[in-house]
Amino acid sequence: MELELQDVKVMGSFDGWIHGEQMSPESTASFTKFSTILKLLPGRYEIKFLVDGEWRLSPDLHILGEGPLANNLLVVE
Repeated sequence: MELELQDVKVMGSFDGWIHGEQMSPESTASFTKFSTILKLLPGRYEIKFLVDGEWRLSPDLHILGEGPLANNLLVVE
């Protein structure tokens, strides 16, 4: 059974956790990935993904904190 995600946003400290940025799906024959472009100044940002109304972390990014307060770290150089 394949999970079909419908709505993915990246939320974070880059805008005070207010609006976030909608992510667009890009499908291939074997999977769908979501992406967006963020125009950010150099710095460290905490982010989290809002996937179909549920908060999710990326296993590919460093994780700060634990439990429901955990966020991913995004470093812009």
